Amino acid sequence: MAYKNLLIILFSFLASFSLQAQIGKIEFKKTTHDFGTISEESTKAVYEFEFTNTGKGDLKILNVQASCGCTSPEYTKNPVKPGQKGFIKVTYSTVNRPGAFRKSITVTVNNPEKPNEVLFIKGNVTPKGKSKAELYPVAIGNLELMTNHLAFNELNSDETRTDSVKIYNAGSQAMDLSFEQVPAHLQVKANPTQLPIDGEGYLIVTYNGSKKKDFGLVYDRFGIRTNDVNQPLKSLNVSARITLDFSHLSKKDMEQAPKISFKAVNYDFGTVKSGSVITYQFEFTNEGKQVLEVLKIKSSCGCTTSKLLQTSYKKGKSGMIEAIFDTSGRKGAQHKTLTVITNDPNNAEIVLNITGKIE
Repeated sequence: MAYKNLLIILFSFLASFSLQAQIGKIEFKKTTHDFGTISEESTKAVYEFEFTNTGKGDLKILNVQASCGCTSPEYTKNPVKPGQKGFIKVTYSTVNRPGAFRKSITVTVNNPEKPNEVLFIKGNVTPKGKSKAELYPVAIGNLELMTNHLAFNELNSDETRTDSVKIYNAGSQAMDLSFEQVPAHLQVKANPTQLPIDGEGYLIVTYNGSKKKDFGLVYDRFGIRTNDVNQPLKSLNVSARITLDFSHLSKKDMEQAPKISFKAVNYDFGTVKSGSVITYQFEFTNEGKQVLEVLKIKSSCGCTTSKLLQTSYKKGKSGMIEAIFDTSGRKGAQHKTLTVITNDPNNAEIVLNITGKIE
């Protein structure tokens, strides 16, 4: 019996050895290819990984899977005999993919001992040059701009900052540039003051926050006077969110700062008939140690206004903001807001909400 079991084990070993001796083995010339720097305008980058079957049996590629849809593989479909060569051809799409990349391609073969081999491609795609239409999407007559809205975003109330908008003359004559209706807190100049045909330049805007004397999100506009036969007077919009600068305050300063505290910041008026006028008083107290200043109250729409009897509140003093919402011409669910801007460093902006339904 023992002799019979020994024969079975020996036969299984020989069969396994014979099977292993007849399997194909994939061996690549290299497993990583660096394209280096390539242009997006080339649309694609192609490389062919070459391999050899170094095994004793036929090699069959069962599957090739790229790590992303931007990479597409082709490969040898027929069985590769021992000693023969095959390929994995990889195509990487560069369109809309500027920047560095590294992608993997997993190759699965009929070798149970080592079924998978991973290949890599890498490189850096330089962005394609943009057309004039792409660079200057806003056209006002023959003056084309990268944007007609210059946003300064967060701007401290005592800060002065300069930004610019790139422009292009698409007309058939040189274009003179001057400015009118410029707000006092803005300084504007053109470089150059005369744009040649097919010429590029800049509108340079300097924003003086201390001269604006306002807070929150604010908008301005100024005129651009040109000799363009097509719409000679043009305009540029400018915006900024003006805030007090609290960055210089020490820990002690913060402890001494004003502190606004509302009894409630939400009011639901329920259901009313259209044409009703809703009023509600949002009560608050200065729980800080220094004088609280209510700098601005901004409504989300013209249908909502506010009243405030005074703007300064000493320690412990209370006040109220009366909200008035005229529902005329409105139907359905409503959500209106009042944004309260203060000198409280921890509550520089507080939003008061008015909600309800109009029948």
